[in-house]
Amino acid sequence: MRFEQYFEPKTTEECIRLLEEYGADGKILAGGTDLVPRLKNKIWKPQAVIGIGSLPDIDMIKVDQNGLELGAGAKLRKISMDPSLAKDYKVIMEAAGNVSSMQVRNVATIGGNACNASPSADAIHGLIVMGAKAVIAGPQGIREVAVENLFTGPGKTVLTRGEFLLKFLIPAPKAGTGAVYKKFAIRGDTDISIVGVGCGITLKDDDTIEAVCISLSAVAPTPIRAAEAEKLLLGKKLTDELLDLAAETAENNCTPITDQRATAAYRKEMVRVWTRHAVKEAAERAKSV
Repeated sequence: MRFEQYFEPKTTEECIRLLEEYGADGKILAGGTDLVPRLKNKIWKPQAVIGIGSLPDIDMIKVDQNGLELGAGAKLRKISMDPSLAKDYKVIMEAAGNVSSMQVRNVATIGGNACNASPSADAIHGLIVMGAKAVIAGPQGIREVAVENLFTGPGKTVLTRGEFLLKFLIPAPKAGTGAVYKKFAIRGDTDISIVGVGCGITLKDDDTIEAVCISLSAVAPTPIRAAEAEKLLLGKKLTDELLDLAAETAENNCTPITDQRATAAYRKEMVRVWTRHAVKEAAERAKSV
C-alpha cells in the first residue's frame, strides 16, 4: 500500500484545492473501508490521499424543525444508534444499520457508502426515500443534487474534478409519513444485498396515498426508483390487490444481472416479494405516527 503524499485539510477550500490539483491521482479518505483494500491490492495507486476527518462538521448529525443534516463523514454505526433520529428518520437509522458488520459500520461513513456508488449499497436508500439532497462542494461553489441522481454507473458519480461530498440535507417529513428499508441477503447484514427495497409513503387523513417513493438496490447499474409502481399507488387507498399489482410492476421495471449471489430471474422475483413487504410496512408506519 503506497502513495506519495498524505494531506489532512482543515477547511473546505483547502480540500477543494487539493482535489483540483491532484484530480484522479488524489483519493479521499473518510472511513477507509473501500479505499484501504484497494490501496493494499494495488487496484488504485494514487499520488495523494486526502483525509477529510478534520473538516468542520464533517461528521455532524443535526436535527431541527427544518429537517436533518448529516455530514458526509458521519459513521454508519453512530447514525444507526442515534436516538435523535428514532422518531422521524428511523429508516435512515435502519438502512445505515444494514451495511456489513458492526466492525465495518464503526468506521465506514454515510458519504463513503454513497461515493463508492455500488449498485448494492444499503445506507443510501434511507436517504432516497426521505427525499434527501447531497450537498457538493467544488471550485464553482456549492451545489445540491437529489441523492437518487448522484450516481451515473457502478463506481461512478456526478462529482467532477475538485468536488467532494460535504453533507446530506433531509427535509422534515410531513405528518402521516412512514418509511422502511428491507435488505435481502443470504447471510444477513454482513453480506452484500441480493435485493434491497426502500419505501416512503405519506398518507392523507382518509388513508389515500399522497406521496410515495420506492427505491431498489442491486437490480440495476445504479440505485433506481420504481417509478411506474409509484404512479400506480398515488391517490389510492392501499389494498391487497393494489399491493400485488405495485409489486409486480416494480418487478417488471428492473433489469438485474446474474452473478455469484443470485440469478437475474431470482432477483426480479425478490423485488416483487420485498416491494410488497416494504410498501405495506411503510403504510403501517405512516398510520401509526
